[in-house]
Amino acid sequence: MSTREGTTTTPMAEPGEPGPTGVDDETFRDAMAGWASTVTVVAVRDMDDGRVHATTVSSFAPVSSEPPEVVVSLNPNAQALPFVREGGSLGISLLAEGQTRWARVFADPFPVGPMPWTDVGIPVVPGAAVALECAVRAVHATEGGSRLVVARVLGISGGETDRPLLYWQRGYHRLVDD
Repeated sequence: MSTREGTTTTPMAEPGEPGPTGVDDETFRDAMAGWASTVTVVAVRDMDDGRVHATTVSSFAPVSSEPPEVVVSLNPNAQALPFVREGGSLGISLLAEGQTRWARVFADPFPVGPMPWTDVGIPVVPGAAVALECAVRAVHATEGGSRLVVARVLGISGGETDRPLLYWQRGYHRLVDD
């Protein structure tokens, strides 16, 4: 263990082995499969060639309403991660029930086929339940190599009637009325 400014950090466990808390990565993943979340696509435009790089994520949350900010977690292998930078922009699309195809396409590290992006502007998935155009305020590294991206919301579209696509127990689901 090492300490810095009164905080204590512990080394990460090897995959499949219990860490300092006694929780191994497989047990943690199994437990978190019970966390239902809106399927979210994070997209960023490469400023050099204009190409869009996007990644499906399930770790997204609003942080503040004044100012409007959100946070999203990108794993170290996320296609969009190398293009996310402080001061840059990104699009966050909360997918609608009928957009399972896009969820799968952007979960693939090498998506193929025609992409939905416009030629200019912040990329969002057309028809998303909610689309957020954002400015990246901060990028924070985690011990596991993921990056927490804090973004200021500059524009919002959608959100009137579309139901979200949910991810739960390692599969895509939809809301059902009682």
